[in-house]
Amino acid sequence: MHFEFNIRGLHHMAFLDRSIASVYLAYAFQATAQAITWQFVTYFVKHELNAISFIEQSVAFALPAIVVMIMTNIWGSLSDRWRKRKMFMILGFTGYASMFFLYAIVVDIIQYLTVAAIGAAFYSAALPMGQAHLTTNVRNKGERLGYFVAAQSGGWFFGALFGGILYDIIGMRTLFVLAAFLSVAATASTIFLIRDIPFNVFQLVHKGNIRSLLRRPGMSRLTGAVLFSQIGVNTISAFLAIMIVDELLGSTAYVGFANSGATFIAVLITGYVGKIVDRKGPVKVLIVAYFSYTIFAFIFGIVTDPILATVLWALPIYPLSSTATSALAAMISGEDERGRAMSLIYGAQNAGTWIGPLIGGLLAEYVFLRVQPLSFINMVFNLVAMFLVISLLRSYKKQGVNLLDSDIEPEDPHDFE
Repeated sequence: MHFEFNIRGLHHMAFLDRSIASVYLAYAFQATAQAITWQFVTYFVKHELNAISFIEQSVAFALPAIVVMIMTNIWGSLSDRWRKRKMFMILGFTGYASMFFLYAIVVDIIQYLTVAAIGAAFYSAALPMGQAHLTTNVRNKGERLGYFVAAQSGGWFFGALFGGILYDIIGMRTLFVLAAFLSVAATASTIFLIRDIPFNVFQLVHKGNIRSLLRRPGMSRLTGAVLFSQIGVNTISAFLAIMIVDELLGSTAYVGFANSGATFIAVLITGYVGKIVDRKGPVKVLIVAYFSYTIFAFIFGIVTDPILATVLWALPIYPLSSTATSALAAMISGEDERGRAMSLIYGAQNAGTWIGPLIGGLLAEYVFLRVQPLSFINMVFNLVAMFLVISLLRSYKKQGVNLLDSDIEPEDPHDFE
């Protein structure tokens, strides 16, 4: 038996509810801070920390993701066990703030990597807990997650835009300090505005660890698709600034325009994407997203003009994949294991975030001798992800699963995995 709100139309007011709107606000602050910094990681360590090797640059981008991949499942399990989300959001935002402050004073690549690893151990608690909080005791999971991505996209837009414009004016170290203050704002808004939502007590408790969660129908295939897609995307995205500035001879502002353009469009459409996910089902939306990544990657690999590359990077594919992925994970999991489910997906994303740059760094260093051809690697990995989701769609149809239901329970789960 599933708990539902009986007041007609209440879920349409979700965005205005304080406990929900305050989550959007906190993660918008944090997304702004992240966007200011992440787009120039490899460029910063190359030009300001004198890490000229592609391998060193890829390690700088990848190391935090390795730590996040390990720690996020620990935080997710603790959150489910203690039935708390807010305290882990605070822990994560505090980790971001401390890390950004320390980034501003590092002088070499070793110090940078040390700060990155310690910071990642704590900030990994933030994102999956926000997603789990928003999908507790609701049926319109896609819509809520769509607005969540829209709020993040608003932060990414302003952070990427102003970070790109200001990089050559005030420098990356000052931008790190600005990002730290934004993280403090996210922490404060969480402390004073967000309330924990009691878990659905009418639902049977699902016991077990990450391994048992992976055995739930479709979860392992979804996790695999997310992993392959993120490996591909991060193979090239880790070196975006180097490609646009050093290889295509654009400016650092172009990097900001590329990332902010994508997020600006995402702000406009992601709320609608969430509704489409609820109406059409997340699996079909994921197929469209991965197919779009495949086509984009091929074109991005042959472009020669930095302005055209900027425009291509601004295509809003991410809202499709992000919203559909989170919605499907929420449908597959129970209320009491939602934190672990979101942490599992977040862990897969971060596995791709460290594997991709390492693959990219090795290929750029020893095979291609530049980074633009890495886009073709992105194409191959997203093609694999698309085929995984297509196979998942066929399995669901074979079992007669209603892909529009808020919870997925097939007749015979063993037919999936």
